[in-house]
Amino acid sequence: MDLHIAYAFDNRVPSPQADTEQLVSTVAALSRRGLDVTLVIPRLGEDPGAGKGAGKDAAADEIRRFYGVEGAFAVARYPCPRGPRPLQKLVAPLRAVRAGAAREADLIHTRNLPIALAGIGAGRRVVLETYRPWPDQFAVLRPLIRRLMGHGDFVGAILHSRLARESYARLGVPEERLLVAHNGWEPSRMEPVLERGEARERLELPRERPIVVYTGRVDDEKGLDVVLEVASLAPEVLFVLVGAKEPDAFTERARRADNVRLVPWQPFEAVSRWLYAADVLLLPPSARPLERHGSTVLPMKLFSYLAAGRPILAPRTPDVTEVLRDGENARLVPPGDAEAAAAAVGEILEDGALRERLADGGRRAAEGLTWDARAERIHRFLARRLEAMEATAPPTPPPAPR
Repeated sequence: MDLHIAYAFDNRVPSPQADTEQLVSTVAALSRRGLDVTLVIPRLGEDPGAGKGAGKDAAADEIRRFYGVEGAFAVARYPCPRGPRPLQKLVAPLRAVRAGAAREADLIHTRNLPIALAGIGAGRRVVLETYRPWPDQFAVLRPLIRRLMGHGDFVGAILHSRLARESYARLGVPEERLLVAHNGWEPSRMEPVLERGEARERLELPRERPIVVYTGRVDDEKGLDVVLEVASLAPEVLFVLVGAKEPDAFTERARRADNVRLVPWQPFEAVSRWLYAADVLLLPPSARPLERHGSTVLPMKLFSYLAAGRPILAPRTPDVTEVLRDGENARLVPPGDAEAAAAAVGEILEDGALRERLADGGRRAAEGLTWDARAERIHRFLARRLEAMEATAPPTPPPAPR
């Protein structure tokens, strides 16, 4: 079916933030399926190249280059005032759904709950995509979400985990309106494939020392405090944390550890070489991101980890176990147990057969988890839902006689 989607967002793009990487990867993959997709984003006064004279094609080209993606999506900007972020968050939803590209589209797709609500209020069909189990995290939002997802113009919710899906199902959202679509990985970003030694040579890492690699945001919210504990229990292993930004309390602690190396944020196309250099790839063995900060620990890095074909060490949390299987494609340990994590690192390093089994299992799991495979599932879901909505829509009344 021909489908024009306006993917509306309320923050700066391009940006190093993971949410923008996820939405651009989704937009690009949907456009590669032949869908007509427009990314509708704010024109912030401080954004370089975001002025009224900035061409739409130039904006799309800049975004494609920044994220290293392909796809014939368009970009449309709506005006957003300078000022504090709360003011922008308040204004953005109304302006996003009133943008010409949003009004002309068949539906509005968004990661932002306020934009979804504004879209329904404006009489538009809406898809909400989120990793958050909002009903479990904020009971005060339950009536609002129930009304949103029960509305006749609500197409469906795309959830990044079964854990999130169950939250909305318990709220009473009909099953046919819920799709679990785990995030994905981009094959072009994993090129060229490097042997471990070659990757280390390019990165000037020690060739013989055991190396554990983490990529992503480097701060306390990601549970990296446990990683420092693990590092203290495995002094012979070098722990490389890729994605450090401004100095903070965590990075100061990390720099005091002799076997921890902080690497600044890397462009998206440069991350794979760090993955290929690793003996072990790490999801911080902590439940803190899930329990304290209200987000899942099933991040996009996991899917690139699988594709890299290196053993993965991760916490045994409900969302992680949707994708990872202990002894098959990862080694899972109790969250928060630094001693168990350090022992698992040692086990992986010492057992060649285990390393090979986990690496092969990761590659196999990654085969069906590309962004393109995800876009195919989303496309089928949208087509099915829109067909059902058309079938149950009241007939259009005939024109009044003149």
